[in-house]
Amino acid sequence: MKIGFFDSGIGGLTVLKKVINNFGNHQYIYLGDSVNVPYGSKPISFLISNLEKILSFFDSLDVDILISACNTTDSIIKKTNFNLENYNFTYISLIENAVEKVEKNDSVLLLATENTVKLGVYKELLTKKGLSKYEEKACPLFVPLIEEGYWYGQMADSVLRYYLRDYKSKYKKVILGCTHYPILEKQIKKYTNSLILDPADSIVDFLEKEVQLSKNRGNIKVTYYITGNVDKFETLSKAFMFDVYYKPTFKKINLSKKRQYSEKSLINTKQ
Repeated sequence: MKIGFFDSGIGGLTVLKKVINNFGNHQYIYLGDSVNVPYGSKPISFLISNLEKILSFFDSLDVDILISACNTTDSIIKKTNFNLENYNFTYISLIENAVEKVEKNDSVLLLATENTVKLGVYKELLTKKGLSKYEEKACPLFVPLIEEGYWYGQMADSVLRYYLRDYKSKYKKVILGCTHYPILEKQIKKYTNSLILDPADSIVDFLEKEVQLSKNRGNIKVTYYITGNVDKFETLSKAFMFDVYYKPTFKKINLSKKRQYSEKSLINTKQ
């Protein structure tokens, strides 16, 4: 099966990695729109226009499934009733599946981007569950920190402490409402002392139970399409995917080109 993933940068790799580890050899395509990172603080109007380009890109590649590996864009699709009927793939929502892991009697802290918090999709869905205690915390510096490769050390610790110093043992569960954030999961758990919910786990559950995606053996390949600095993305992706045995291919792409995407329109292919 041909499965697509997209994110503003390397954050969606946290979803891709768990899908690969659980389902093995499928045809994986990943779009890292790093020229526009971070999505969390961009104007919504720009993100809607950009999202149309992204979905058209994946449609042109005939993917069977498109997995939202970005909470901000998934929020836009849900909040604006974005029309998905014109596309031939099955779209899978990160947020809808994430809230399935929350129980009515849970106390929950959502860590997310500014746009995800502002759009309020998590809040609407979790409020319907009747939670007695719920709070949202925007952490805008997390994504730039991660995209620059500062996953550990003094700088990462300083940023984490700034956002989370008041949340020790305050909530039963913490939702990582941005796919970048699981890269900091160990530190977030240290500061919050809470059960961490990674929406990527919910995606795996959905693929297993609802899609009934097969678990295939064989050599795993991933084609990465990058809108920004390919070398930087390649370095960071290899650092995060170091324990995944697979063959990656990296390609530079310009989503603004007004034509179908083909091998001839791609440059700087690297393997």
